Amino acid sequence: MRYWGLTAIVVVSYLLQSVVAAHLSIGQVAPDFILVVVVCYGLLFGWEVGLGAGVVGGLLVDLTTGRFIGLHVLSLGLVGLAVGQLEDKVFKDNYLMAPVAGFAGSILNQAVQLICQLLYGWEVPARVLRSTVLPAAVYAMVLTLIVYRQLYRYYLYLKPDPRGTIELRRR
Repeated sequence: MRYWGLTAIVVVSYLLQSVVAAHLSIGQVAPDFILVVVVCYGLLFGWEVGLGAGVVGGLLVDLTTGRFIGLHVLSLGLVGLAVGQLEDKVFKDNYLMAPVAGFAGSILNQAVQLICQLLYGWEVPARVLRSTVLPAAVYAMVLTLIVYRQLYRYYLYLKPDPRGTIELRRR
């Protein structure tokens, strides 16, 4: 049942990104809600859940808006895998780690996409780094802090536990 909750959050983040993100853009940079959820899942639940969320979210984006099927799957999957490797090395209640991971995840996501575009033969102007990559990383950093705090509040309810060993605390 917990996997359904996690999947629903990824689908809601996709809907927010495809419908609302254009209206929340600052300058030329729109928020990447799926990236934020992938980073939060990686930090909270580990690389397996982060990778799965990155692949599912990336596939949703690629099937509806992407020109190259697999570009977002690759970049978001790598972000979920990389951030998920930090799960057992950080304290989950440390809210300051989430924005750092969001910033780094956004840089990694955009770097993989730019490298793939260069390999395909597209010209990428040098000003993209200053005008798009860094503002998008700052935007992701702020959103990651907000979303991480909300997901952490429901950590025990969302944590995938196939063996049923987690006992929920009663208040």
